Amino acid sequence: MNRRVHAFTFLAASAVALCASSSFGQVLSVNASPLNSSAGSATSREFTVDVNIAGMTGAVGAQATVAFDPAVVSFVSAAAGTDFTTLIYSSTATANKVVFATGIDPSASAAGIAAGNVAKLTFRTIAASCSDTDAVVLSTSALTTRITDSSGTALVFTQADNVSITSLAPFTLAAVPANASVAADAGTLSGALVTLVAPTATDSCGTGLTVTATRSDSLALSAYYPPNATTTVHYAATDAAGNTNSSDVTVTVANYQLLDAAISLNGSITGNSTRSVRITAGSTQLVNVAMTTGSGTASNVHVPIAVSYPCILAKDPGHSLSNTGASSLVGVEYAASIALDQGDSNDDNLVDILDFGIYVGKFGAALAGGSSNFNDDTSVNSGDFSFISVNFAHSGTVCGAFTGGAPRNSVSVKELRRSGMGELAGADFNRDGMLDVNDVVYYMQNGIHQPAKPIVTTQW
Repeated sequence: MNRRVHAFTFLAASAVALCASSSFGQVLSVNASPLNSSAGSATSREFTVDVNIAGMTGAVGAQATVAFDPAVVSFVSAAAGTDFTTLIYSSTATANKVVFATGIDPSASAAGIAAGNVAKLTFRTIAASCSDTDAVVLSTSALTTRITDSSGTALVFTQADNVSITSLAPFTLAAVPANASVAADAGTLSGALVTLVAPTATDSCGTGLTVTATRSDSLALSAYYPPNATTTVHYAATDAAGNTNSSDVTVTVANYQLLDAAISLNGSITGNSTRSVRITAGSTQLVNVAMTTGSGTASNVHVPIAVSYPCILAKDPGHSLSNTGASSLVGVEYAASIALDQGDSNDDNLVDILDFGIYVGKFGAALAGGSSNFNDDTSVNSGDFSFISVNFAHSGTVCGAFTGGAPRNSVSVKELRRSGMGELAGADFNRDGMLDVNDVVYYMQNGIHQPAKPIVTTQW
């Protein structure tokens, strides 16, 4: 949210040295100082120009003309000075000029003064201006500029204009960073380190401004931003005239960290596919991984916030046994590499006779990347059987103790049917009522073809 003070504001600085060409150093000068006043319209500020004398002897009165640039300022009022306390005359009859006459209090000492303030002229800025040195200057008019002593004698002096007007317009913050939403950094419970490039600010006269930054949690900008929270960074700048501008940027840190898991499939993989890989690291989720000849990466997997993940578990539910890998820190993310042995088609984390039965049932199907198509070619064929034969009777590797069952070398057709897996009975090649390793041997010798008649007759 931006907040602006819509106002032209006056800054005026006296010159370092007065212009004093007189050998006696007598000077009549105009000098400006800020006027801390609420007077003025919403787009202007009032300021006072002091008309001063210095180096005089017994001065009791003064009359002078002050000109002003109407494109930059407008005249408001004239008043007696601090030392010449009587305003005798003032007029703005002459365009863009103020004519005045002032003197000491009539009851004051006739000795007069050597230095002091003889008049105060109030002006108002009406336009932006940068170091305008001739917006308010001593000038001439029908009223002769004079400084007199008590006898009416004119004192010798030189004139000095020491008004430099800077009227600053509102400014804006540039290059405000966008709101940030990030995952928590891996390897810590503290959240995320986020670097925001601070905006810049320049006042309307081209002077660079200091931009401050404060966090809503009062921590240093370099501190961690907490997880599962949104922190606001407040940027603000103020110019020399009091114009301000600010902007808020939010930093949201999620309640998770990121994991990149490189997945590879052991064995000869001839094609490409998209595999659904189940990854467990604090929580379990199914991630689609694009595999190119057996290699792919599960990128930016969301995992619960933890200091470390010594064991990451991965499994392709339709093809592989599970396996584990230790995570490492790569930048602000976890990374792990896990290689998977295939042959498990029913997601029991075993390669056994049931997976052989499923393979037989799927044989010939055009299932690129589908169940039993382990090598990712265009169909389920003998090339996929090699994964079952190599990994037969194996179980998956897990984080901790394996809680699954033991691989099965045989199962009766009757049990298959009672378990709702009657379609696997087609792999009972020798027709003995058992799906077992004898059927695997038959397949290896004869292929997928069924015998013309039962080899063994079993009553069941």
